[in-house]
Amino acid sequence: MLLIAAALSAHAEIVIDRTRVIYTDGAREVTVNLKNEADGPRLVQLWIDQGDAQREPEVTDVPFTITPPITRMDAGKGAALRLFFNATGHEPLPTDRESLFWLNVLGIPPSGEAQEDKAGQIYFAFRTRIKLFLRPASLRPVANEAPDALQWRAAGDSSVHVTNPGPYHVTLTSITWANPMGEFSTDDPPMLGPFASATVPLSKTGNAPPSKQQLAFTTLDDRGNTQSHQAVVAARK
Repeated sequence: MLLIAAALSAHAEIVIDRTRVIYTDGAREVTVNLKNEADGPRLVQLWIDQGDAQREPEVTDVPFTITPPITRMDAGKGAALRLFFNATGHEPLPTDRESLFWLNVLGIPPSGEAQEDKAGQIYFAFRTRIKLFLRPASLRPVANEAPDALQWRAAGDSSVHVTNPGPYHVTLTSITWANPMGEFSTDDPPMLGPFASATVPLSKTGNAPPSKQQLAFTTLDDRGNTQSHQAVVAARK
């Protein structure tokens, strides 16, 4: 029970002001704001990785610098971190599509912290990890048009195949497909990378009326807001 309580109390102690970071190539820097919502000070470590969540911060090799990489935040206080992109010394990145990285924020309770009134509790470091998109400035069309450009076709009565023909990542958050066999959906679809495709299995959630033969899906935009869309599903090949 103590372990569960400690884990819950650690959840989202260091709050980030967004759910994703868009870094347009050519920008001087991007500022991300943090706030410590814990009931005590936290040491915060920050780093960026390229997809391996288990990779140690000191061995990550990415074309970004964070200032400061480590900071102390008192309870209720905020801090601003600055991200800089520098490709020097790194493998060239594609210029015809976005590249995906991950921003890590680790909040650590101070060691030896006096806890006379909380004896017996166990304190955990808690990490938040959000997507960081490096976006070439020359990409066309604009990012908010990417979801409606997705191409859908049937992959069976209860699955769909979706193709992303564009240069942006598209984060799908739900899919509902009504066809003659019923209504099928998922709340855990994949994020589609640029020029990528995926077959998505769906679960039956009900019967669809004959007049409602369509696909509806939701995505997250650059601000992390949910957007709704509709699409036509092509016949299975």
